[in-house]
Amino acid sequence: MRRAAPTADPRRLFGAAALSLAMACMAWGQPGSGNGDPILKAMEAELERSAALQLAEMEKPYFIEYALDDVRSFSVSATLGALVAKDGNHFRVPRVSVRVGSYEFDNTNYALSGMFSRGAGMQPPLDANVPALRTAFWLATDGAYKGALEAIARKRSALKNVAGGEQLDDFWPAEPVTILLEAAPRPADDEWWTARVKELSAIVGAVRAVTSSRVNFEDTQSVSYIANTEGTRVRYPDNLQTLRIRAEGQAPDGMIVRDAVALGWLEDRARPGESEARRQAEMVARNVAALAEAPVGEAYAGPVLFEQEAAAQLLAQLLAANLAAPRRPVSEPGRPAPFQASEFEGRIGARVLPEWMDVVDDPTQKEWRGRPLFGHYAVDMEGVVPKPLKLVEKGVLKDFLLTRQPVKGRSGSNGRARIPGRHGANAAAIGNLFVKADKTSTSGELRKQLLELCGQRERPYGMVVRKLDFPTSAGPDEIRQWAGGDRGGSQNLFSRPVLAYRLYPDGREELVRGLQFRGVSTRLLRDIVAASDETWLFEYLGSLAPLSMMGAGGYVTAGAVVAPSLLFDDVELVRGEQELPRLPVAPPPARGPR
Repeated sequence: MRRAAPTADPRRLFGAAALSLAMACMAWGQPGSGNGDPILKAMEAELERSAALQLAEMEKPYFIEYALDDVRSFSVSATLGALVAKDGNHFRVPRVSVRVGSYEFDNTNYALSGMFSRGAGMQPPLDANVPALRTAFWLATDGAYKGALEAIARKRSALKNVAGGEQLDDFWPAEPVTILLEAAPRPADDEWWTARVKELSAIVGAVRAVTSSRVNFEDTQSVSYIANTEGTRVRYPDNLQTLRIRAEGQAPDGMIVRDAVALGWLEDRARPGESEARRQAEMVARNVAALAEAPVGEAYAGPVLFEQEAAAQLLAQLLAANLAAPRRPVSEPGRPAPFQASEFEGRIGARVLPEWMDVVDDPTQKEWRGRPLFGHYAVDMEGVVPKPLKLVEKGVLKDFLLTRQPVKGRSGSNGRARIPGRHGANAAAIGNLFVKADKTSTSGELRKQLLELCGQRERPYGMVVRKLDFPTSAGPDEIRQWAGGDRGGSQNLFSRPVLAYRLYPDGREELVRGLQFRGVSTRLLRDIVAASDETWLFEYLGSLAPLSMMGAGGYVTAGAVVAPSLLFDDVELVRGEQELPRLPVAPPPARGPR
């Protein structure tokens, strides 16, 4: 269930007070389970009381679930060695799900599911006050139940105008689990981190080529709860710390260049040391300075080597994102809902990678080479316990990441619900994705193969990519402009290269800027020529925002990809289409000690 706290204001989740329900009222009791936890007590009491929930002559709920994230957060940001923001907060974010109908047909998987709630309730109190917590769940249940009744009626009406076809069930049953873990709070080190963030931002800002920068640290300590009418009870600590370092510069022609690094960890022993954090800050600033001086790249079509981190970043976007299998919702006649299908839809049993590659998702693995893994979790956000899952075997797609939303050809959730989704469903995402190659080459052999392929194509150089802009540090305006450009037939946005080099036959490398990929899709994965004998770890926070934009997307989910460097036979790169801003009229002010 590993998630960071929502970046959006949790008060958005609630409207005005709901109307009362026509339901049997029971005494305000305090159940004896949950180790005396007041949140679980309130949840269980309202679940028991909701057994009699029914409006006159209307359907009763067949499933009710209460979930809540109890979040304590701290964040601090600085630029040029100066503090710009510092904030601490404690809030609770509830999610109440009420399903009417049956597992076979209910109010979800409909384009307007979730849009009919009539006052979803009130913000849960922060105190350990069971009656007040129960009142919050009661009000939220009221709105969710009434919204579910309206949604299922509208869904039935919409289906009357749809040609008949195979109708999948709407919800998979799940075996109840009880996982009640203790959640010990992490000692506060807010002032220490405030000093570190200011120090790191001064390191980045000291490089003259950097025109804009920001260093941000976030500490999110949360406890996630789930209780539902099937009998599942979960209390799970869900902690995360992140350090983001971003910088921008401007080339002589006006082009904006940038680099960023996002470090995340779940346990203190995985936290980067002070020397490592300084090294990362220096590296980001040096990359921006080098990019500002680099020539603009030329259009290129030919062999490309994705080295180290870049290969794992590529697989996170092309492979991991398409291993989830979202389901197209029922839409209103003539008003199809926006929907992005997996590029692997309908391809179970088909080759998606070379026959010498396998892929396994294993959230149960806690470490990799002694480092705690970012994608480890014990239970997903629907209360399903994950197991290792073989997704690709000898290049052939064998399975999908599944939630409790049924998909064609599958028979149940495999515990991959990691983030709230759309249309009344949750979205699937990887935990720890391990990509293994049986046919490997050394790093030197890969570069030699790249140049040999370029010689066969009569290319004067090959391309080596060492870093992609994923998750992207671009702003919303740039992403919108980017989304409207020519992607060469690709249906999805794909991140731009940050560090891309021309590799010449004599071994010389030349950094270039201003390139973007064209026509990238999962078809590219079938044309992997070779892989390295070393593997690399890339950890990131994914979200439903475009390119998992840093600091956006509300809920985020922690994932890890372990993969080798990859050589591709044919990749197309083109110059980015963007308006170049003018250079500043005056030089920046002097920097240094205040």
